[in-house]
Amino acid sequence: PGLRAALDAAGIAAAGPEALCSRVAVVPASVVKGLEYDHVVAVEPAAIAAAEGPGGRGLHRLYVVLTRAVSRLDVVHARPLPF
Repeated sequence: PGLRAALDAAGIAAAGPEALCSRVAVVPASVVKGLEYDHVVAVEPAAIAAAEGPGGRGLHRLYVVLTRAVSRLDVVHARPLPF
């Protein structure tokens, strides 16, 4: 299941990128550039880095994701970290 479905199953209401001012918003890495959040949870950084394909900008996109947090950053992963 997707992340929003898992949060919903846990009783956590999560909005998508259309409601960025919600308490919890699930936002794809491709749309976070220029935005800031108090608390960011980066889920599966290896997938973010690999999404652009080999030689792509995946690590740059991951950097953007990891630098969006103002107060707190949590990284959740099962695969080895790409850095």
